[in-house]
Amino acid sequence: MADERKPRIGPYEDPAGGWGSVKSVVEILKRERVPIPSTVRELWRQNKPRGFTCVSCAWPQPAKPAKFEFCENGAKASAWELTSLRTTPEFFTRHTCSELLGWSDHDLEQQGRLTHPMRYDRATDKYVARS
Repeated sequence: MADERKPRIGPYEDPAGGWGSVKSVVEILKRERVPIPSTVRELWRQNKPRGFTCVSCAWPQPAKPAKFEFCENGAKASAWELTSLRTTPEFFTRHTCSELLGWSDHDLEQQGRLTHPMRYDRATDKYVARS
């Protein structure tokens, strides 16, 4: 019976992912407030000739790629790059860097992309917009 539970290790030739992966990617796109049609258009270009390489893992671009030549993590990484969430200087007026050290990576990422160049001000322990 112990032998039946032993994992089989070998080459895997079938597709990975499926509808569970599609559902997960759609949920990420909604959370990131990324327009699904434009993201799908970008994902069609991912890992394709004259397109771009996966921002997550640099999956090689095959000579004859499949239409969906990307993985769930690559699609999510692209969504995080395309996010419409934004972090303005006002966010940093409300939070010190010491406070932000206690935040999880996920919570920090969910604040969005920076809208302005920022610099650290040691006196206030905050980031301030660069003038």
